[in-house]
Amino acid sequence: MDRFRLGQLLHRSRPGPVGEVAPWDRYGDVMNTRLPDALTAERVEWLPAEASARRYARLHRPRGRPHRTLMAMLFHPATRPQEVDRVARATQQLDAAGVPVPELVAWDGEARWILQEDLGDVTLARARRDGQALAGAYSEAVALLETLAPLSLDTSPKPPLAKQRMRAELQQFAVLALKLPEGPGAGLADELDQLAARCEQAPVALCHRDYHSRNLLLHDGRVRVIDHQDALAGPACYDRVSLAYDPYVELPDAIRDRIAGDGDQLPAVALQRLAKAIGTFADKGGQWSACITPAARQARRLLSRGELALPLLDLGLAALATGCAPLTARAPVSGRAAGTGSTRAAP
Repeated sequence: MDRFRLGQLLHRSRPGPVGEVAPWDRYGDVMNTRLPDALTAERVEWLPAEASARRYARLHRPRGRPHRTLMAMLFHPATRPQEVDRVARATQQLDAAGVPVPELVAWDGEARWILQEDLGDVTLARARRDGQALAGAYSEAVALLETLAPLSLDTSPKPPLAKQRMRAELQQFAVLALKLPEGPGAGLADELDQLAARCEQAPVALCHRDYHSRNLLLHDGRVRVIDHQDALAGPACYDRVSLAYDPYVELPDAIRDRIAGDGDQLPAVALQRLAKAIGTFADKGGQWSACITPAARQARRLLSRGELALPLLDLGLAALATGCAPLTARAPVSGRAAGTGSTRAAP
């Protein structure tokens, strides 16, 4: 079978004519880099593109290596070589600490690629859709966080996942998901300030930052972790609530709450995480928009417990939870928030 050089094809599910290139969607650019012969293989299988700035290709029988398959991570040509090195070092450090990330095989910062172990395609989300029993896998995923939490990496993005960053994410939620291009009004802004402040009171640990069913793979009877390169310090319960209130899978509420555990600041951290996710989904649009409604429903369920009094935020989430345009975008809210007795200003 003819060998294909990575970079001759881009963003395809199967190889096409040599020299053909396709758009690098996120940047509206074209990737036409010719990568070294070190990354040639008998067959190249391009994985479906996600919203990431990276592209992934499965190399079948890569030349000069004993592996049957390997996964190539390709970075946009504008990526700084130092960023590629940072991602590779994060993988090395987590692997050395016992976190089950893919084994790093090789990388080249200047050529903007990383070659790593191929863990297959069976995510927890896919296994759940296929009807597999996953109680053991979820228990294992929660237990893995005990290995991750006490670590400190020199590759973590700055600033940490603390009040400043979390408040900025809530601002993005208000602008993009609640359709408030000039930002929230004083009342909603005050509630978002309160939420970020509550989150900062939580104990701090290393967080994966995107710990959910699409970033956890089942491979050789174990749970393996991917998309780990941006692990950073943040609220200790952040990853558990990310897994528990994951909008990519359908789970009974009782199981979600069991996965989340408990803690004084857990509802606030979970609510912030969901709002952040909703803002991201709104920004991406397209297929991601379908994730907004289940995330908003979980956020409202957390608010319904009564541990957090954030009536204007709940009002904004109410429409998102039903798949409608946010109330804040359809009509101004003034005076009292319905059913709350609040006299705060409209968001």
